[in-house]
Amino acid sequence: MPGADGLLCIGLLEDDADFREELALGLGGYGFRVAFACDNAAAFYRRLQEQPCDIVILDAHLPGEDGFSVATRLRALSPVGIVMLTGRSALEDRVRGLEGGADVYMTKPVDLLELSSVIRSLARRMRLAKAPRLADAETRTPAESSWSLQDGGWILVAPDGASLHLSAQERTFLMALMDAAGSAVSRQALAELFLPESPGGFELRRIDVLVSRLRAKAQSAGLKLPVLSVRGQGYVFAA
Repeated sequence: MPGADGLLCIGLLEDDADFREELALGLGGYGFRVAFACDNAAAFYRRLQEQPCDIVILDAHLPGEDGFSVATRLRALSPVGIVMLTGRSALEDRVRGLEGGADVYMTKPVDLLELSSVIRSLARRMRLAKAPRLADAETRTPAESSWSLQDGGWILVAPDGASLHLSAQERTFLMALMDAAGSAVSRQALAELFLPESPGGFELRRIDVLVSRLRAKAQSAGLKLPVLSVRGQGYVFAA
């Protein structure tokens, strides 16, 4: 997370030279340190190896390896935050990006104020994800430590070793519940985690739909998900 200068470090992969310069200058003006800005995947990988970043911003349409492939490769190798920023607005592209490893999928044109808000929100979510792993394991009961999120939070592992691959929203939802360590998390608090991905607002009932689908997905994989609804409060991971 933030380096010695207190600024979040950003890496850019964008093949449009004018927009790449606009992003670099604009994000710098909003208090981020843009470590590098590349126009192709090969150069991007080299610079990222030289200068690790907290969050990267990827275009989808690139010469050579496209942004979807870059996101998938990064997710498998690194805990870096991934924002896809692209002109491809079709639902199938959005799903492909999020399922492939992006934390956030945004379409051009984008307001730099909104983008900076998304980046800061993603950084908070990343800190949230790291917090349970930094806790003292001896303070957790066997029941609390029997379920775990692995591979950067993208895989839920049950006590018997069975696993479930998660979508971006499922990952965010379960991270919040498991970090609460047995306490209920309100629907409002959960909805606020998704606001950057839904500029028009995230309806509270969509949390219930997300939970219903996640339970069905877990059941089809042979897992009984210990996510319970707490009347008048929200949801709790009761394992």
